[in-house]
Amino acid sequence: MSEREIRFGGVRYGFSVGHGPTSLSALTRKLGGLDADRFVIVADAGLSEEQIDEIARCAGEVAPTTVLPVLADEKAKSLDVVNSLAERLIPTGVTRRSVIIALGGGLVGNMAGLLSALVFRGLRLVHIPTTLLAMSDSVLSLKQAVNSSVGKNHLGTFHAPVFVWNHLDFLRTLPADETRSALCEMIKNVLGIVPDRYADVAARLRADAQYTPEDIAWFIDLCVDAKSAVMRDDLHERGDALVLEYGHTIGHAAELLTGGELRHGYAIGLGMLAAARIARELGLLTAEEEAAHRELLVLNGAPTVLPAGVTLEGVLRTISLDNKRGYVKGTAGTRDLILLEGLGKPHRPGGAQITQVPEAVVRLGIESITAEVA
Repeated sequence: MSEREIRFGGVRYGFSVGHGPTSLSALTRKLGGLDADRFVIVADAGLSEEQIDEIARCAGEVAPTTVLPVLADEKAKSLDVVNSLAERLIPTGVTRRSVIIALGGGLVGNMAGLLSALVFRGLRLVHIPTTLLAMSDSVLSLKQAVNSSVGKNHLGTFHAPVFVWNHLDFLRTLPADETRSALCEMIKNVLGIVPDRYADVAARLRADAQYTPEDIAWFIDLCVDAKSAVMRDDLHERGDALVLEYGHTIGHAAELLTGGELRHGYAIGLGMLAAARIARELGLLTAEEEAAHRELLVLNGAPTVLPAGVTLEGVLRTISLDNKRGYVKGTAGTRDLILLEGLGKPHRPGGAQITQVPEAVVRLGIESITAEVA
């Protein structure tokens, strides 16, 4: 069992990583320290009954516990579903002393997180992530958001958990594609924040995604280090921490256009490849630095071309509604992107981490990840 403190600005919360029966016993003790009158577990309906029951037993030893299953589907990540959860939650007898436990991947974590931020203007939140992507990325943020009908993560706020409990046993049945997808976000951290870890990561990555618990704990620790480095004084992710959105503008568009069928991490990997090509076209990255993006993704076994049916025009149309618009004054004929001017060096024209890229260059970047060109 390893424990450390996450600090983003004035916000601090515990972050534990463990596995085996001792991890669950320690979780019960940790929940007992919250002095909660009730726990409500918002659980991914796709988890096994045994997995949900394990956590429900831990919470139930401390206080009355209710489980609210929710469909972990990109189409369900909406205010309508959050409202339906509230309609199921409030009659359970929750009070301001109650605690919401998010049990699932990043999607469920976001819905439960936004729910906890809104009910009674803020209930306490505990994250128990069940996917590597959530353990290494989404719970290392205060952002809680759902989609609007026209784009990803348009509706949300900031709400910190009281602690995060990473129980690695949940990853035993995780599909290999889910592991590879998660590690794409870790690769983003290496390329954008900690390029000094490049060689170590390249040596550890396996296309078959067969890792030991020690490997997984190492990957998670790297992500904690990287995200803490840029969020320590930027908890709302508007300054230095904007680099965490590297690859997300084009990646989110591709993810949305597939209705979530393209895994989030895979989408971000593709978005980074496009961003690297754009940066090279603008003279910001060398050919070797662009190639470094592809090398790590290939070592990880991640896709390097967009799925069939995702068109260049569709991506361009969708990124015009990206939620990062407005950090700088808009310029006609351009798209706002986060780019690198070297590994670990975000491009900061005018001091902001937003580059206004001519649409013709954005097209070249997107074309570089289409099957016809790649």
